[in-house]
Amino acid sequence: MNWDDLRIFLCIARTGQINEAARLLDLDHSTVSRRLSKLEAGLAVKLFNRAGRRLKISPAGENLLSVVAHMESVLLSEIGTVAGDTDEIFGTVRIGAPEGLGAAYLSAHLGELRSAHEDLDIELVALPQNYSLASREVDIAITLDRPGRGSIATRRLTDYDLGFFAAERYIRQRGRPSRLGEIDAHTVCGYIPGLLHTRELDYLDDLGLQRRPALRSTSIVGQLAIVETGQAIGILPFFMVAPDSGLVPLLEDFRLTRRYWLSVHDDLRHIRRVRITVDALAALFQRHQPLFRQLPRPMDAVHEI
Repeated sequence: MNWDDLRIFLCIARTGQINEAARLLDLDHSTVSRRLSKLEAGLAVKLFNRAGRRLKISPAGENLLSVVAHMESVLLSEIGTVAGDTDEIFGTVRIGAPEGLGAAYLSAHLGELRSAHEDLDIELVALPQNYSLASREVDIAITLDRPGRGSIATRRLTDYDLGFFAAERYIRQRGRPSRLGEIDAHTVCGYIPGLLHTRELDYLDDLGLQRRPALRSTSIVGQLAIVETGQAIGILPFFMVAPDSGLVPLLEDFRLTRRYWLSVHDDLRHIRRVRITVDALAALFQRHQPLFRQLPRPMDAVHEI
């Protein structure tokens, strides 16, 4: 056995697909398949069984996965101590973030995260999903849910406010609701309940509205477009609404508050390029707090969840 074969096995075990593992490893399908066969022949065991398009790991594969994942963890930790002996910061850091935060905020500030380190590369994955640090999908994860216990270091990144918005065209045609009880009389857009990746996005259910959104999307960027084109009103993060968007905030006595958490696997948090990126992210969000938090209103007039 050699580490390259084990690394390929580890990626297949995490993705469940040879094609996806090949893509992530930047290898062709035949090479990955051949190396897996070589590893299985060397161990004289079957590591995976086919289950449709996916590969289901076998009991022997589970045992090997535990060993190889531990090897990877030790290797990453040791690399972190070696890298700490040099002043050079280089390599790639991949950040996983919610779609709206990534598209409307982080993408405009990625350069700031590496401004002092020209050999540092930043990758942003901005999708409506959660990310697995244990499976090495990303190096740094920003989530709405606070991660559970485990080998993960977590810090609160920022709270952010949301409110109802409508386009001026919608208001001219349909009127402007002045209180929460009037929302049911309007066309509302929102998420698809059965496809939510976190309970934190189920705003409308928490508000007890009688009608479900008539226009639904898994994408907050898609919902923003629906509201901007005057098709419906919707709940949007204030940081996503540009001053020149033509959107009007509704229900001035109403506000929702959510929180972003930043997490890093313990194996990676001492690696300098990761640590420096984490510190740069924290400083960036601290500097832009007014963008995420609206001016405080009287407590009896604020609807926080």
